[in-house]
Amino acid sequence: MLEKRVSFRYARALLDTASEKGLAAEVFKDIQKVRATLEISKELRSLTESPVFQLWKKKQIYKAIFTEEKISDLTMNFLILLIDKRRGELIISIIRQYEMQYNLLNNRLEADIISALELNDELKKQVIDKLHNWTKKTILPTFIVDEKIKGGLLVRIDDWVFDASVKHQLDTLFKKLSEGID
Repeated sequence: MLEKRVSFRYARALLDTASEKGLAAEVFKDIQKVRATLEISKELRSLTESPVFQLWKKKQIYKAIFTEEKISDLTMNFLILLIDKRRGELIISIIRQYEMQYNLLNNRLEADIISALELNDELKKQVIDKLHNWTKKTILPTFIVDEKIKGGLLVRIDDWVFDASVKHQLDTLFKKLSEGID
């Protein structure tokens, strides 16, 4: 819980500063590059989280990598601040919080849309349109195929889950039948 609170505060401070300078969208793109780099390179991530490496080495490595990635000075200074404050292990969490707050500010929602089979473009559009009409926000969909749900759809938006999967319906039916037998 503390991690989430700290991450939220750092992300909020970055978003406020970036918004004041008119750089919120640029910083959003920058942090996505940083997240992608950290997710690809487990070595860099473990270096970031390790208390063994000296701070100046971490900063030097970050500057070398992310100067090449061409991230803004604001984003680079923020990463260096996190290293100085020994918050390296929270970088991914802070990035996630920034993305969520940025999307909220820009009236956007990330949605995981899970189906048993690959949806065609027409069905994808229908699902996105329904979610847009329901939420009144721009939907940023991630379509996932998971055969375990047997059929139907499962939609996740933040902490909200809409489960119209065949698996869920079968589980519910089984539970009701089991209660009736006892």
